[in-house]
Amino acid sequence: MDVDSTIDRTEEFAEGTAEYAVDTANGDRIGVVQARFEGSVYLRPPGGGAEWTTAPEALRHPSAAELVQARVFDTPIEGRRRR
Repeated sequence: MDVDSTIDRTEEFAEGTAEYAVDTANGDRIGVVQARFEGSVYLRPPGGGAEWTTAPEALRHPSAAELVQARVFDTPIEGRRRR
């Protein structure tokens, strides 16, 4: 990875939350960006779970397949209805 691509990636994830990102520093984990604070990005797994932190330059946008997978985990399921 060259310096230019790292700078571009950092700027892509510099603003906003509630977006999906892939953390390349932690085994390509897919997460939902929750917050940014002092040079770290806080993510949580789609569907819930413990947050983790990573550096902004370790993030990339998810592929189409990764995005579908993440949205499946974030989609609520309607419970069984009793008749």
